[in-house]
Amino acid sequence: MKWLPELDMARRIEPGRPAGGIMAVAPCAMDRGVECAYSWWLAALVLVISSISFGAVSAVPVLLKPLAREWNTGAASIAWVHMSTLVGAGLGSLVLGRMMDRWGFFPIALTASVATACGLFLASRASGILTLHLACGVLIGGVGQGAFFSPLTAALSRWFDRHRALAMAIGTSGQGVGGFFIPPLLRLGADRIGWRTTLELYAGVALALLVPCALAFRRAPPVTIAAASAPAAEQRNGEHWHRFWTLGLALALTSLATFVVIGHVVAFGEERGFAPVVAASLMSGLLGATLFSRLLAGWLARHWGGFRVLLVASAIHLTGIGLLAVSQGYPALVAASALIGLGFGGYLPIYALLASDMFPASESGRRIAEMYFFAFVAAGLGSGGGGWMHDVSGGYAMTFRCAALMACAGMLILVAKRKRFDVP
Repeated sequence: MKWLPELDMARRIEPGRPAGGIMAVAPCAMDRGVECAYSWWLAALVLVISSISFGAVSAVPVLLKPLAREWNTGAASIAWVHMSTLVGAGLGSLVLGRMMDRWGFFPIALTASVATACGLFLASRASGILTLHLACGVLIGGVGQGAFFSPLTAALSRWFDRHRALAMAIGTSGQGVGGFFIPPLLRLGADRIGWRTTLELYAGVALALLVPCALAFRRAPPVTIAAASAPAAEQRNGEHWHRFWTLGLALALTSLATFVVIGHVVAFGEERGFAPVVAASLMSGLLGATLFSRLLAGWLARHWGGFRVLLVASAIHLTGIGLLAVSQGYPALVAASALIGLGFGGYLPIYALLASDMFPASESGRRIAEMYFFAFVAAGLGSGGGGWMHDVSGGYAMTFRCAALMACAGMLILVAKRKRFDVP
């Protein structure tokens, strides 16, 4: 193959093979595209990583009642811990996304694997709520989820071109897989062997699985000529940035509403008199539903366009939260949780897809992290604020009605600005 000087930025040295002074493109980066068998192998490992990481993040809301009893405190005090976890993840993703663009994902993945396990172990030994903030906010959230959401999604997207939307959906599907299986196990473990022993066991499992998965990122991703030469001039376009901030605001409002629910739906079920494991199944149903819609959204985005999928997912999400605000019996709560999960699963990867399409692939780590930063901070405020509203009002009725208003506001922004995304 004849190399041209202007293609230098599109070349990568294949790990383990000397280049002899001439840069060689990684095996996948040929004219046929960047995708290969290793791309899909990484997608499977990313699903494992994100499932374990999000399961660790969801431990606090799942165990809210046992933790509150441990220190004889209200829902708000424990909800603030979940808030610090999510805000820490947002801040961490900003820093780690930029580091990934500069140094690659492998050292970040390895560090985050150890940090997640250490955070779970430290939380299991916590003697007070301040220790929980350190374990969850810094280690599990800031370093662990900070690496294993936005940067992880961006790292996987660099291995795909034709099926990038599907790959990014897979990268965020750990919320569905981990969210479906882990909450009932954590709640059952807390009842049978205590929440401290349960978190210790989880720390061991996390370390045993995350570190081997992280090793798969030692190989550098392929870079296509088109991705390397994406026009930087587009970044200076005012309309371009208007779309970015519009998406960020809509995502923040929608995520705030979502995590008012996610942060408190298990405690809400227990207050309604359901058994702890049954109450935890509400979160399992919500997060389990995201797996279906997340993968479907990635496929639909190729045929309908990302923004149309985003509108549909947001409408489903709003319907679910509205139903939850007026539901009484368990079947209606299950239906509401499933609708919220379907909407949540559909909208989250589309925001990253729309953001990544606005920038060169070399900036995907920081730009996806910036988009998801809106989601993380708002999610933290939703979880923490939901606990505060519960303690002030004495229940969750007003809390969930406020969540429905936030979801409605996010939907209205998208509808009002749809013409800027060339959607009639």
